[in-house]
Amino acid sequence: MVKFLMLLGNYEETALRSVSEYHCDPGYLLYGNYCYHLESEDVKSWQDAEDHCSRQQGHLASIHSQEELSFLTGEKRSRPTSGRAWVGLNDIKSENQFVYTDGTPADFLPWALGQPDNWQDNEDCVHLRGHNHAQPGLFNDDFCTSTREFICKKGGIFSQSCAPRWIQ
Repeated sequence: MVKFLMLLGNYEETALRSVSEYHCDPGYLLYGNYCYHLESEDVKSWQDAEDHCSRQQGHLASIHSQEELSFLTGEKRSRPTSGRAWVGLNDIKSENQFVYTDGTPADFLPWALGQPDNWQDNEDCVHLRGHNHAQPGLFNDDFCTSTREFICKKGGIFSQSCAPRWIQ
């Protein structure tokens, strides 16, 4: 936020800028204005993972750019287990009409080769392939009842400093 003040008799403009930043709860990583929790110790079905994220005031992750995907795959690579992880993308309500649980558009869909395939006519939930797979970091549709690692995403916590900085 920038405010301009006019000093009387001097006609000099000075900007007062408030310092702002985002931060995350413990156990979450900040990227942009969002916080991510990559759960690798406790595996859950897709719905149980979404319920867990909701209890944390978030959702299973929505991914909207190659940069966001690279951040998440890089973080997953640095962990001892780097298996498949649930994201919020699904076509539970309507086959091949993929939506995110957080309501954001499905505007970036990095599917692995041959995916989505709806194998056995029953794959409605999406995971991010881990680094132990031939096509890591890409989406794959899967049985929602499979247990996987998962990624939660929620908005970052905005905090505003009370100490202004004067800019000439």
